[in-house]
Amino acid sequence: MDKQEGVKQKEFIMLTISSYEFRICILLHFTKDKLTMDYVANAIKMSPEKLEAARYYDYLGEIGNTFCGALKRELSKYFPHLGMSTPNKLVSASLKFMEDTGFDYDMHVKASDNNGVSFFSSLYITANKEFDFRVENKKGEEAADANKGALELF
Repeated sequence: MDKQEGVKQKEFIMLTISSYEFRICILLHFTKDKLTMDYVANAIKMSPEKLEAARYYDYLGEIGNTFCGALKRELSKYFPHLGMSTPNKLVSASLKFMEDTGFDYDMHVKASDNNGVSFFSSLYITANKEFDFRVENKKGEEAADANKGALELF
């Protein structure tokens, strides 16, 4: 698959690997439907009726972690200073921001089983360039000026 346009899943898990020289984003796309719920329930040896949403997402996050961790271990042979994120669950509407980041390379694959369960995965790589973005302050200039230099604890 050449483009993410073929991916119609409603959610995805995102993980990242970062170094001083490059950044990698790995996405695992899925739709929480009966087929994927049954797939996950079977994988963790649980009945689909008892499968809670948290367990479902944890399992998919661990699939992403396993893949991302294996890639990080392999890359660590050549790039010793790597960081890896924890899995983040996002909705497909967030994908439009991936296209705007200016990645140098992207690849998309589909994995299906005999029961019709489909997962997609995307890999985005950028190297040797800035990866900054701007977030507009919605509070207004006065509130923004008052908070300059202030440390907030949540």
